[in-house]
Amino acid sequence: MPDPAQGVFETLLVRDGRIQALDRHLARLAGSLRELYGEALPSGLRPTVRERVAGLSGRHRLRVDVIPDAGALRVAAETSALDPHRPRHFSCVPVTVAGGHGQHKWRDRRALDGGAGVPLLVDEDGSVLEAAWANFWLLDGRRLSTPPADGRLLAGVTRARLLELAPSLGLEADERRISLDEARAAPAALLTSSLALAVAAALDTDPGPGGELVETVRLALERGDWTDCAPC
Repeated sequence: MPDPAQGVFETLLVRDGRIQALDRHLARLAGSLRELYGEALPSGLRPTVRERVAGLSGRHRLRVDVIPDAGALRVAAETSALDPHRPRHFSCVPVTVAGGHGQHKWRDRRALDGGAGVPLLVDEDGSVLEAAWANFWLLDGRRLSTPPADGRLLAGVTRARLLELAPSLGLEADERRISLDEARAAPAALLTSSLALAVAAALDTDPGPGGELVETVRLALERGDWTDCAPC
């Protein structure tokens, strides 16, 4: 179980001073703060975010940390430039985490660190849950499947957006249990996250076919839900 005393955080994509899916990220953060600490979203968070991204050129990562501190919530917001040559495919390595990492974006990441490749969290019953920094999807023809948000995994903002966008891309998206055996045998897989958007993935091997469709998904996610922070 992650340590709640370390707080929670959000990671957001910034492009030329605009933040993608800002309202969704703040809503998820507000839900975690309310459930974990009985506190509302700090009133000064939006101005802090605006200050951090103002004038940025190119693509950046915005990380917002909220940490319980002496009965209050302390906020830290930092930006860093993204590598324009980030990988578009990853190999995932299964790691058993009993009960998963939970539905909050914990700052305590000890269960997700270490090893080669991207840790793929699997519960003791063999259910695939999520990758260390992304939601996991199987792609079989035009069917796109992701594990259900049942409290054992973080329901990503980009995951929600792809579930909404899938029909417009000619994809049939669903949430269902995915076993590790099924994931290993699947024709193709992908990961979604706020920074990577969508990238090809595989278990212990090179990513399978589906790269062109993954790129179509990535471009669709890239286009929408940008917030101009001038009036934030």
